[in-house]
Order: sequence, then C-alpha cells, then structure tokens
Amino acid sequence: MPGEPRQPGWLALHPIVVAALVVWLVNDHVLKGTVAGPLPGKLSDIASLVAFPVLPYSLTELLLARWGRRVGLGHLVFWAAAAAFVMAAINLWPAAADAYRLGLGALQAPFRALAGGGLELRPVGLTIDATDLWTLPAAAVPCLVAWRSTTRLARPTRAAVAA
Repeated sequence: MPGEPRQPGWLALHPIVVAALVVWLVNDHVLKGTVAGPLPGKLSDIASLVAFPVLPYSLTELLLARWGRRVGLGHLVFWAAAAAFVMAAINLWPAAADAYRLGLGALQAPFRALAGGGLELRPVGLTIDATDLWTLPAAAVPCLVAWRSTTRLARPTRAAVAA
C-alpha cells in the first residue's frame, strides 16, 4: 500500500541486489577460473559494490526493528561510500591491498576449516588495477534503488489524488 514503510531487510531481497549476489558468487567461484581477460574482475567489482553495502544495512535494519527502531537511508549511503573507499584504496595503495588480502583470507579461514581444508590463514588473490575505479559508480545503485522505492511509496496514487 502506498505510504507504508518497507519491511526490515527488504532491500536484500530486491531483484537487483539478488542478481548482484548471484553474479558475484558465480563470477568469483566459476568464471574467474575459466574466463580470461578483465571481464570477470570488473563483474566482481560491480557486483560487490552493488551487493555489499546492502548486507550490513539490512542486518542493522533487522536488528534494530526488534526494538521498534528504524534505519535511515543515510546508513546505506555510509556503507556504499565505505565500499567505494575500500575499492579505491585496494586498487591504488599496495598496503591497503595487502591488508585486504589478509583480512579476507582470515574471514574465509573458518569456512575452509569446516570444509575440511584445515585452519590456516591463506591470503586471497587480488590484482591491483587502477582501471577498477571505473566501477565505483556501481556503489550508488543500492542507494538509488532504496531511494526510488521509498519515494515511490511516499507518492500518492492517482486514485488517492482523485478522491
């Protein structure tokens, strides 16, 4: 119904975000190993910039909803800007790229251990590529989707205007 707020976590289920998550996973676990050239890297960058900000935003939204509190779109803008900053830093500053490799490797270690791979820290692969900065506008996509959805909800319907 127009004017009603969205349910907490709704953005994580939006088709654009779900598609970005699927592209991100398939690309990183299948295409990067089979397709040569820059396309898999750019796809991964775009998909991660679209999907990642939504994850902490939606988690915060779901947690705060338990106490009757709401999260504003500024929170999503923060996470989108943070993702864009990290993307820029790891592609321009070798120390940031090394920290990213080790940090993501540490986050993946428990999952590798559960899969029988042993608990060891293995840095992830990362190619520093300044041309990845061309993908930064993708960070605006979740913000635009959320903004468009909330402004559409707030807009009165033709029937309501006619009445």
